[in-house]
Amino acid sequence: MSSLKTATDRLYTTLTAAQEQRDERPDLVDGPDGPECEWAAYERTRMHETVNAIRGERDLPAVPVEDIVRAEQHAVGHSDYSRKFAFYCAELAEK
Repeated sequence: MSSLKTATDRLYTTLTAAQEQRDERPDLVDGPDGPECEWAAYERTRMHETVNAIRGERDLPAVPVEDIVRAEQHAVGHSDYSRKFAFYCAELAEK
C-alpha cells in the first residue's frame, strides 16, 4: 500500500472519529473567518495534529494550521468532503 493511501486512511479515521463527537461541541468559537461551530475547529485541530504527527514520523517539519484550512476549503462542497479533506491533508503530510 502506498504511503499516500496509508496517510489518507489514517487521516480519514481521525476525521470521522472527530465528526462523531460533533454533538459534544455545540458552541461557537473564533475561527479563521470569524465565528464558527466548535466542532469544526475541533476537527481541523485534530487533522492538523495528525498531519504533523505523520510529518514528524518522516522527520519533516510541521506545517502551519493555515495549510490545513486551505486543504479544508478545497474539500468543501464535494459530495465526499471527508475523504477529500483527508486526501488533501495526506498530501500535506507526505510533502
